[in-house]
Amino acid sequence: MAEQIAEGLYRLDIPLPGNPLKNLNSYLLTGERNLLIDTGFRLDACREAMEHQLRELGVDLRRTDLFLTHLHTDHTGLAGELHRPGCRVYIGAVDGPLMEKSWGQERWDHLFDQYVRAGFTRAELEEIWRDNPAKVLGTKHLEELTLLEDGGELHYGGRRLQVLFTPGHTPGHVCLWEQERKILFCGDHVLFHITPNITRWDSMDDALGTYIASLEKIRDLPAALLCPSHRQVEGGLAERCEALRLHHMARLKDAREAVMRHPGETAYAITGFMRWEIRCRSWEDFPSNQKWFAVGEGLAHLDHLERLGQVESREIDGQVRWWPVPAEH
Repeated sequence: MAEQIAEGLYRLDIPLPGNPLKNLNSYLLTGERNLLIDTGFRLDACREAMEHQLRELGVDLRRTDLFLTHLHTDHTGLAGELHRPGCRVYIGAVDGPLMEKSWGQERWDHLFDQYVRAGFTRAELEEIWRDNPAKVLGTKHLEELTLLEDGGELHYGGRRLQVLFTPGHTPGHVCLWEQERKILFCGDHVLFHITPNITRWDSMDDALGTYIASLEKIRDLPAALLCPSHRQVEGGLAERCEALRLHHMARLKDAREAVMRHPGETAYAITGFMRWEIRCRSWEDFPSNQKWFAVGEGLAHLDHLERLGQVESREIDGQVRWWPVPAEH
């Protein structure tokens, strides 16, 4: 059931079955034209929940524009089906072109090769590939995107919404800030009961450093209503931004210590020596798709440590291996 959280603003609960995220919070701003923020996977359960709640609210999709906070398929998967002729699909100017590239096989072949170099076996990757939601549940049939720049404005339901470029979770993640009513649509930039996955991206030299800078950008906004894309809100914005920063500082320490204890290992192996909040007895027991996310996050932390001059990488026989850099005295 759709939940009204402010005048002309509703939260739509979209289930993500079989996914540890559990649900997507989609948001609807109503007015002469509506704005629907994020969509869910291109999956029957998401489709049925979305359609039911839109019908419940009497939404006419012919006067409803879409806003996609970032390119991940749990946010974009149904966009092609919900879009109607003459309506706009907004996405950040960086993520839009990247999403279009993801529709081709070339990007997935490149990622496959990167993760082999990081230490995955080809057999394990092929198992992940078969069910990877990023590959199989994304949107189709989007003819045109409206690309948004940092500081741009949208006007819906008598609201002035400022576009905030907050890269890190993806290279072009964007939030929406309504200053008058102090409402922040966070996307996956700030989550409360879980931490956003920060992974390596070709188009960001330092995904983790970029993410931390983006937290600083929004942490002092006087937000009275926070609208994250997953789970519920607990606490204030500045408090959560600081908790997320400290979480990654602890994970950086963990990653460096893993490299020091096991020099010359791949990112796959180093990630297995790190601490993760998952109910598994060992790294070998991790579900393969969770290993994919964990190694991506491990790579982002190793990249940041390399940028800080604390570790270094070398490619040996087609695999990238990591060594500690001794501290200067």
